[in-house]
Amino acid sequence: MKNIFFLLVMIAGLMACDKDDDQSSNDPIDQLPKATQTGSNTVGCLVNGEAFLPKGGGLAGNKNCFYQYVEGGYYFGLKFTNSDGNILRAVNLFTKNSQIAENQTYLLDTPRFPDDELGKGGGYNYYTSEPYTETQYLTTPEVTGEMSITKLDFENHIVSGTFWFDAINEDGKLVEIREGRFDMNFTE
Repeated sequence: MKNIFFLLVMIAGLMACDKDDDQSSNDPIDQLPKATQTGSNTVGCLVNGEAFLPKGGGLAGNKNCFYQYVEGGYYFGLKFTNSDGNILRAVNLFTKNSQIAENQTYLLDTPRFPDDELGKGGGYNYYTSEPYTETQYLTTPEVTGEMSITKLDFENHIVSGTFWFDAINEDGKLVEIREGRFDMNFTE
């Protein structure tokens, strides 16, 4: 009888461990890609605490990364989208006429393509197709974030890094982008 009781206690303990393991896999951070530096073409972040990963995209794809020298300045852009039915969401990181370098962290405090010549920023877009609406959230000098470049390899066209930022829409609503990481091949 003792053996049966002991066996039941062990089985219950193992079932509780399995249940704990299942709960940890539901953690949004666990759904994000690992922070790598190999050019694995992965990207993801948390948007208001929920995992946000590229999905859908059709012919244009669901992620794009470039670092180009244009008209006397460097421009970096990373955009990834998640399409689900008539809803499209996108996260953007960008620089305008600003170089990036390995092992550097940059303040994201600029709205997309400001009037001035320099800038680094982030954005979040939310679109619906029926009826068509678009809400754009942007970083500002007061609502900011950071992007860290952990690898910049021109020979293999790899850029890797991490990011976080807050962004605000014209109605004053805030979106929080956290735990962002990317390991992308870029075009020049």
